[in-house]
Amino acid sequence: MFPSINSIKKPNKSFNLLHLETQEQYFLSLKVALIPSARSDEIRGKLHLCSRSLVFEPKSSQLPLMKMKYSNGLFMKVIKNFEPKSLGLLLSIRWGPQLMQEDIDQLDLASILNQQKGEQKSNELLDKLYNRNRKNTIQLSCNCFFIKVDKLFIVNRNPISPYITETCDDNILFTISKSNSKQILIRFLKLYQGINQAEDEFTFINQTIQQTLNDSLVEHKQNVGSEGHKIEFVHKVKLIKPEGSIFGLFSIQREEILQFIPLINSPSGKTLQFMFTDIKYFLKYRYMFKNNGIEFWMYNKKRSYLFVFDDQTTQESVFKYFQKKASKHCLSALTKEKIAEEWTNGNMSNFDYLMALNTLANRSFNDLSAYPVFPWVIAEYNEKDFNVNSPTFFRDLSKPMGALNKHRLQKYKAFYKDQLKDKKQDPKPYLYPTHYSSPGTVVYYMIRKIPEFVIKLQNGVFGPTDRIFRGIDSTWFTTLNLHADSKELIPEFYGLDSDFLVNCDKLELGITQDGEVIDDAVIPPWADNAPDFLAKMRIALESPYVQANLPLWIDLIFGNKASGNEAIQNDNLFYPYTYAENVNWDKCKTDIERQALEIQVTEFGQVPLQLFQSAHPQRKLKIQGNLKQSEDEKRELKQQNQNLQNKIQKLTQQIQESQDNDQVLQLQAQLGALQWENEKLKFNLETFKQEMLTNKEVIQTFNSQFDQEEFDKNGFDFLNDDSLLDSSKKPIS
Repeated sequence: MFPSINSIKKPNKSFNLLHLETQEQYFLSLKVALIPSARSDEIRGKLHLCSRSLVFEPKSSQLPLMKMKYSNGLFMKVIKNFEPKSLGLLLSIRWGPQLMQEDIDQLDLASILNQQKGEQKSNELLDKLYNRNRKNTIQLSCNCFFIKVDKLFIVNRNPISPYITETCDDNILFTISKSNSKQILIRFLKLYQGINQAEDEFTFINQTIQQTLNDSLVEHKQNVGSEGHKIEFVHKVKLIKPEGSIFGLFSIQREEILQFIPLINSPSGKTLQFMFTDIKYFLKYRYMFKNNGIEFWMYNKKRSYLFVFDDQTTQESVFKYFQKKASKHCLSALTKEKIAEEWTNGNMSNFDYLMALNTLANRSFNDLSAYPVFPWVIAEYNEKDFNVNSPTFFRDLSKPMGALNKHRLQKYKAFYKDQLKDKKQDPKPYLYPTHYSSPGTVVYYMIRKIPEFVIKLQNGVFGPTDRIFRGIDSTWFTTLNLHADSKELIPEFYGLDSDFLVNCDKLELGITQDGEVIDDAVIPPWADNAPDFLAKMRIALESPYVQANLPLWIDLIFGNKASGNEAIQNDNLFYPYTYAENVNWDKCKTDIERQALEIQVTEFGQVPLQLFQSAHPQRKLKIQGNLKQSEDEKRELKQQNQNLQNKIQKLTQQIQESQDNDQVLQLQAQLGALQWENEKLKFNLETFKQEMLTNKEVIQTFNSQFDQEEFDKNGFDFLNDDSLLDSSKKPIS
């Protein structure tokens, strides 16, 4: 089933882009060994050169990463042909600024140490971090990096935790492995020198990236040509991933081999290669309000690949090439009108339809700045009753989140009127200071599953405890009442994977002001556990109330009330730069202006591509001929329900008695599946009860599409239904 709502994978424990700051780039790595002290064994690993820091990654994932920022007075010297006998002297000297300016190779270390008698130091911090008694000694002379820095940022990987900041007075020594090529070492040193001498970091980084891409472009063409292969085309490109963007080359060869060759910001350096026949679908993509991307879905991959080209001309050229090769697989032939018709006629679930609209509106799981958005539909998280038959149980879908609290809305409107009085108001007047979907919103909800994302966005910490996702009710309360909060939900709240609600890694998320330890997300009283909560959220999403009112929410997000005068009249106006029409990249005259605009667009939300110009049609209610069930059928359902209850009780007892962790995990998975089945039966029983009381035909509000096994077999896959590919209508591009 596409799209997968488990697209953001839990990152592995090796060094990756999440260990960098926002806007920081990774360049290349050297194999090195850290010498913590004269009496400690060497710690082998890699030294990663990044645009704002050096990061040491030990080979063992049990040991922490060590991040050294240039802004913290980092000073690095290369020592050539370092003699092992001088190790103790080098690490014991107190290196002041004046001494660091000297050529260390030419210094008489013994004499300097003798002059500092009584002031000798030891590497206490490094010894504490990497405490290993020396087993092997350095036998041969080697080249080294000698580093002094005021602060170290310690990145624990097992378990994951916020960075630990340590004041550093240690002498840091790395021996450089002879397995590094001379070319790599020279490039490492040149880049390090260039970064630290550049007057403008942003300009230098951009120039370095472009120079690397241009040189590699020429080299790639020469290499492929010399091997006897013909290139259809090769372009500079960015691969967009949730953790960051990777710069590289996008190449198609005559043999219909598609390659992405990573060059900048790819710690793994792994080349992606596919045959043309691996491609399932592709669609144009608007990235950062620029029409320059294409998203590809593969048959053998769960996640899509989002590539962004230099400009729209290149995008069009590449897109037309793929259109000629496989027109059937081109999603531009999939019209929003046909999708809307399928939903209106009752042939698509609400969940599938919302996923389809998000995809067509250029919302991708690869792009945190334009992540798929789903609505809050339930408004009651305190009561024990899960009553989808009561309208008061639901949120008003005709209003944006910011307008649900009328008292707060009045303050927003007063603020808006004050802006209108200022004739020179720049930017344009707006109601809400924050958007309903942004990278911060996504990682807020996903902190338990992908804490590294939060640590990156929060510059090394989880953030204040009052800003951590504690539970459903507290989040609903703050979203309704806080001035700068109007966030909607993400698709995961209506999926089957509850990992993002459970603190599986036992993260230390903090303690509230009331002394409460933040652990698993607190779920409402009407749900028994996290899987049960998601099951009921999905039931609510497909309920008659939401069926009838969902078009009103679609109008606000994807339709005629998303922008312009309709947005103003419906209290749906956000900060100007969240709208594509207000973002003009050509007006950026300097790199600093462009960087500021990039930060605004990527971090503070984007209004989706508008799909509908008029009010969305209502769903046609599918009335079944005779839904009145016999007493025998009702008794049969009750018996099934009782059998499930017995199985659930038995499994619960087995879990409590079992001492085997693996067995407990298996039993818990079985228990979750049974609870899901039980919820469906309870819902159907309630439906039959109402039918027999009213003796009327009613709408079937729940069916087997919520069973994952049946869903995979028979569920509506809007990307696999050829009847939707209507070439007679104008394509979406």
